[in-house]
Amino acid sequence: MKRRAYLVTAAAATLGGCSALTDSDTTSESTDGDGDDPSGSPEEPIDEEPGSFDRFDDLSMWTVMEGTLELDTERAYVGDQSGRMTASLTEQRAMIKRRFDQPRDLSSEFPALALATDQDTDPFVQLSDTDGNRLILQAKVDPGLPLAHHDLGVVGTDGKPDLSSVAHVKISTWAGDREARVWCDDLHFVSRPDTGKVLLQFDDGTETAYTRARSTLSEYGFPATAFVPTDEVGGPGTLSRDQLETLESEGWTIGSQGKTGGDLTRRRESAQRDEIQGAVDWLERNGFEDGASYFAYPLNRYDEAVMSLVDEHHDVGFIAGHAGHADLLNPALAPRAVSPSPDAARKLLDRTARYRTITTLSYGDLSGGTRAAFEETMSYLADLESAGDVEVVGPDEIASNHVYEA
Repeated sequence: MKRRAYLVTAAAATLGGCSALTDSDTTSESTDGDGDDPSGSPEEPIDEEPGSFDRFDDLSMWTVMEGTLELDTERAYVGDQSGRMTASLTEQRAMIKRRFDQPRDLSSEFPALALATDQDTDPFVQLSDTDGNRLILQAKVDPGLPLAHHDLGVVGTDGKPDLSSVAHVKISTWAGDREARVWCDDLHFVSRPDTGKVLLQFDDGTETAYTRARSTLSEYGFPATAFVPTDEVGGPGTLSRDQLETLESEGWTIGSQGKTGGDLTRRRESAQRDEIQGAVDWLERNGFEDGASYFAYPLNRYDEAVMSLVDEHHDVGFIAGHAGHADLLNPALAPRAVSPSPDAARKLLDRTARYRTITTLSYGDLSGGTRAAFEETMSYLADLESAGDVEVVGPDEIASNHVYEA
C-alpha cells in the first residue's frame, strides 16, 4: 500500500471548526457582494499544468475583499508561514481574491489547499469566469486540527461558469456573530477525471448491505464497498464472514472501520493504533487483503493522530464532507456524502457528470426511508451510467488512478 504524509509537524498548534453540509445550487453564504467588474479579457486563457500554485509566502498577490489577511509565521503547511484570514465581531465574513495574470483554463482542474479554522465554519472557494459567473466549492474542516490538505467539493453555481476562462479565485468564510479565523496554505490545482466517478459504500458492517443493497446493486452491476468493524463480524444484525465472502466474490470490496467501530478520537494513541492495525490484520488473515487498503472513519470523526495512522496503514480514508472533488490531494481525508436524500443525491450526481468529479455516496442501515432513498438514487445513477455520463467504480480505481502525485 502507498504511504503518504499530509500533516504538519507536531509542533503546529491545533485548531478547530466544522459546519453542516450545504445542499443547494446557490447559497447566501457564497454571494460575492464585492462589486467585481465582470468585463471580459481580450487575452487567450492559459492552460497550465496542475500543481502547486500559491504557498502564501507573498500575500501582496491577494486582494482583501472583507476582513483581514495576515502572514502567520507560527504555523505553516509548507514553508515558514501561512495566510491567516480573520473576520472580526463586526464583520460577517472574511474573503480574499487572487486574480490570474490572464484567464486560466480550469476546464480539467479544481482547486485544493491546506486549511485550518478555529470556528465552526466550512470555508468556500469560488472560481469566477471572465463574465462573472461562478463555480462554488467547499471544504469540511473539523475542529482541533492543524493545517492539512483538503479536497473541495462542488456545492453550487451562480450563472453558467465557463471553466475554460477563469479570471480569479476567491477564498472565504462566514463568521456570523463571532470572530472567525481561517488559515490557508499551499493552494493547488488538481486534475479531474475524463468521466465522473461514483463510489458506493456501506458502513458499520450492517447486515442490510447483504440483505437489501446486494440485490439492487447486482441488478445494475454496480461495485460497492462494505466497511466492517472486524470485531463485530458475525454479531447480531451484522455481516457474517460467509456473507462477506459472498459479497467479495460478487465484486464488492471489504474495507476497514477499525476493530470495534467506536469513536477513535476518545482513545489513547496506542489504542487508536491497535484499532486500526488490528482490523488490517484481521482482513488480511481472512482473505480480504485488497479491502484492507481502505478505511472509513468510525462515526466520521478523526483527530491528528487518527488521520496520521490512517495515512500510514491505508491507501484511502473516507470521511463525511463535500462530495464531488477532483483527484485526491489528500487521500487520508477523501470526502463523501452520508445517506443523502434522493434530491441531494440527484444534484450531486448531476454535478459529477457535468464537472467530471469523484463522488462517494455512503449509507448505513438500509431500513425505512433510507432504503427507499437508496433505491431511488440507484435508479437515477443507472440512467446516468447507461448514458455514459458517469462510471461507478471501486476504491481501487481511485487509489490507482486518481490520487495526485507531486
